[in-house]
Formats: sequence, C-alpha cells, structure tokens
Amino acid sequence: MDGLLYLTMLILGLVGSFFSGLLGIGGAIINYPLLLFVPAFLGIVSGIVGAGGAFILIPIMLTVLKIPIRTTIASSLAIVFISAVGGVVGKVSAGHIPVVPTLFVILGSLIGAPFGSKISSKINVSVLRYGLVILIGATAVKIWSSVL
Repeated sequence: MDGLLYLTMLILGLVGSFFSGLLGIGGAIINYPLLLFVPAFLGIVSGIVGAGGAFILIPIMLTVLKIPIRTTIASSLAIVFISAVGGVVGKVSAGHIPVVPTLFVILGSLIGAPFGSKISSKINVSVLRYGLVILIGATAVKIWSSVL
C-alpha cells in the first residue's frame, strides 16, 4: 500500500513539474500563507511512505508556493538533508547502512556538488525545469516496473 501511495505522489510531482514549465509558473511572487500548511501536509505524507519528499516538494514549491526554480532546488536540497539526518542516525544505529559504500557515495557527492552547482547556474531555467521532469519521470518508470 505504501508503494502505491509513493507512486501516486511521484506521478503528481511529475505532472506538477511538467505543467509548471508549460504555464510559466515559478516567478518571484511567493504564496506566503501556504508556506505553513503545505509543508506540514507534505511532511505527514512523506513520513507515511518513508520518503524524503523532494520528488513532490519541488513541484509544490514551484506551482503552489510559486518559489523560483533555483531557490526551489537549493531549498529542497537543504530540506531533504535535514529530514534525512534523523533517518540516517536510526539506520546507522541499527546497522542497516553498509559503511564503506556509503563513504564512497558521500565522497563522490562532496566532490561533485560544487561542479553541479556551477553548471546549474549557467543553465537556462526552463532546461533545469524539464531536466527535473525527466528525472522524476524516470523514477516513476523505475517504480512502476518494480510494482508491476
């Protein structure tokens, strides 16, 4: 059941990302009243399915909260990092994380992140938006293939 809820959220995120690009949504006018309620709802649903929530957080930040794409990407990285810390502590203490492969992933991320940031600042916003759509779509296909 959790897999279907996760997949539904993923598809909604994909649709939201796609239409935010088509409609030109993502300008500098931020919907502040929704900043209280939407993240709380996303936190509850993400907690139910055990996901970090970035796949649904990004489209919501773009379409509902109307946060610009570059701010959305940076904010979602910070939000997912903070929410992941608790999960990592729990998994490490339970012995569910293989230490050596994890260290290699961390090292690769630390090396690659500055390059990705520099590349992102030079890419057109619409290209970033559609890149996110492709990434979320590929994730949906992967999950569908494992569910079916």
